[in-house]
Amino acid sequence: MIEAKKLTEKSMEVFEYVKNAGGKVSVAELAQATGRTERSIGANLTDLKKKGFGDREKVEVEGEEKPITYFVLNDEGMAWAPTEDAE
Repeated sequence: MIEAKKLTEKSMEVFEYVKNAGGKVSVAELAQATGRTERSIGANLTDLKKKGFGDREKVEVEGEEKPITYFVLNDEGMAWAPTEDAE
């Protein structure tokens, strides 16, 4: 049986954005899309990682000074859907 997992409102917003974008989104894009800082988004990504939904992935991009950090949902993250019953 899959363990029931709860997300905060902000973690859920980040989770849904990544899932709707195909499961891989840069931290910079998440920050821009939510109107929050990358540092603030990072806390939500840590929450999602701890719950087993995915992980960060650093990718070297030609012409960029630093690697680009993406959050990538794993199979469990892509398959997970929040339950409607909050009883």
